[in-house]
Amino acid sequence: MKFTKQLTALTASLMLAAPLISTTSSSLVQAAPTASTTDINTMAKQYSYSGVTYLYEWLAQQGITYNKFYTENKIEYQNGKPDGIVIHETATPGATAYNEAIYFNREWMNMYAYVHAFVDQNTVMQMMTPDYGAWGAGPMANDRFIQVELCEVDTIEDFAKSVNNDAIYCADLLHRYGLKPDNASSDGEGTIWSHAAVSKFLGKTDHGDPDGYFAKWGYSMDQFYDLIVYYYNKKSGSTNTSSSSKTETKTETQAQTITQPPVVKTGKQTLMHDAYLYDANGKKIKTKPLQKAGTVVTIKKSILINKKKYYQVSGGYIVASNLDGTMREIVANSYIYNSSGTSSGMSKLLKGNSVRTYGSKVTIAGIKYYAIGANQFVKANNLK
Repeated sequence: MKFTKQLTALTASLMLAAPLISTTSSSLVQAAPTASTTDINTMAKQYSYSGVTYLYEWLAQQGITYNKFYTENKIEYQNGKPDGIVIHETATPGATAYNEAIYFNREWMNMYAYVHAFVDQNTVMQMMTPDYGAWGAGPMANDRFIQVELCEVDTIEDFAKSVNNDAIYCADLLHRYGLKPDNASSDGEGTIWSHAAVSKFLGKTDHGDPDGYFAKWGYSMDQFYDLIVYYYNKKSGSTNTSSSSKTETKTETQAQTITQPPVVKTGKQTLMHDAYLYDANGKKIKTKPLQKAGTVVTIKKSILINKKKYYQVSGGYIVASNLDGTMREIVANSYIYNSSGTSSGMSKLLKGNSVRTYGSKVTIAGIKYYAIGANQFVKANNLK
């Protein structure tokens, strides 16, 4: 979707961002037919999920006012919950999820456009709760679907990372609302839509994304749908990734957390935890300054030092867990805190789900926390 162009708007609403939760699925879903297994999907599955950044919390950290979409707009879904998800792309090459978030936070009231999330290779930036509609795909879709924007990137590696983040986020949303993957791109029926499909089958909008952007990378909505199904089934306890029709397998499964594939990190990455620099023998370099969380570093390669994984960066090595993270089970509903130990009290991680933490525990005002982002922390006692 080209947000700089006109969009047909409806009123929408916002309850501040709530973390994604999963519901148990009683059946597995098979992916749509594709010509062959896509190399991009194979590449995408090598990367870890970046997780979700919540706009209102992130803006508070930047000292920027959050312009609350829900105070002036409220879109109730036709059926009381979303019917599915519309996949968009921004048509603004090089603009990151953070760039888009700042721009839309400032301009949405002038642009008549707003979506639930922007996704790039580094994060999922959730703009508002998916519990209410947004201004994303015209009057025939805004009160039916969650709207997710994929940011345009410059390299095939970043494209694979971004669609991986997008697919996992979409799979989580489907579980959250008790929906099953069903590709609507070819017949106008289902839970996963492109904006092009909305234009074709529902009307009142004329956008054709993300088809053209996907084609640039030799990719398609069918292949992206396959990736969503892969993660949807993993979260349902399945490892079946075969591509076929929209049929369902009558197999009882138990909901579980996605087991992330091996982490592969190269190039520019953002530290999620403060990191010291070490030498090739694993000894802290006292003359080098602490690398603060949120700092962008360039990863040259990974290396084992004394059986512990490190990444080589400019000036030395950093412990890999400050970037890779560790999945931990949430054993109690948990608020998210900033580096001062302050929580807005509006966003919770829910018991029974899992979250990726980075580095070792940190102490804030005498309490132990795990970092879950560059300036986001959860009480350590609430995780296992």
